[in-house]
Amino acid sequence: MNIDTQHPNPEHANMANQESAEEPGTEPASDISVDVLQERIRELEEEVLEQKDRYLRSLADVENMRRRHERERGDLLKFGTEKLLQDLLPVLDSFEKAMQVAGQGPSDGLVEGVKMVHKQLLQTLEHHGLKTVEAQGQPFDPNVHQAIQRVETADVSAETVKDEFQKGYLLNGRLIRPSMVSVFVPATPG
Repeated sequence: MNIDTQHPNPEHANMANQESAEEPGTEPASDISVDVLQERIRELEEEVLEQKDRYLRSLADVENMRRRHERERGDLLKFGTEKLLQDLLPVLDSFEKAMQVAGQGPSDGLVEGVKMVHKQLLQTLEHHGLKTVEAQGQPFDPNVHQAIQRVETADVSAETVKDEFQKGYLLNGRLIRPSMVSVFVPATPG
């Protein structure tokens, strides 16, 4: 009795012999060109680098989006009351005009009450980031002042705010209304 120790099953032995036999026109696995394998490795490495680059770009995009979202959220919290405060500014103006008119006559409790309400309203608005733009006697700044009148004079060397017709306001450093002013300008020789 002849026993095949390598392949106990005779069918497997035949299959192994057939697989190991060279077929015409093909190379055995050990004869695959090193150049072909190196080319395939190079292709895979390029693909890995490309995927890594895509991943890093996507990660950067997500981080940029997160930062932008945080900045926009911060701006929303910081400037979310801007419209409300813009709507309240005419009320503040009316209080100031009422105090000017009331200050010309005899003092009474009503005038003092209006002054107290004005002061309280202004403090509340300041607490929420509103700040008055200084204008009277200041150098003219077109970023925060809107000139509605120019007055030539030899008394100034640079443009200076003469009168303030309407106060300007900043909300957390952002201009929400410029001051309406008249401006002294240096007289032109001639």
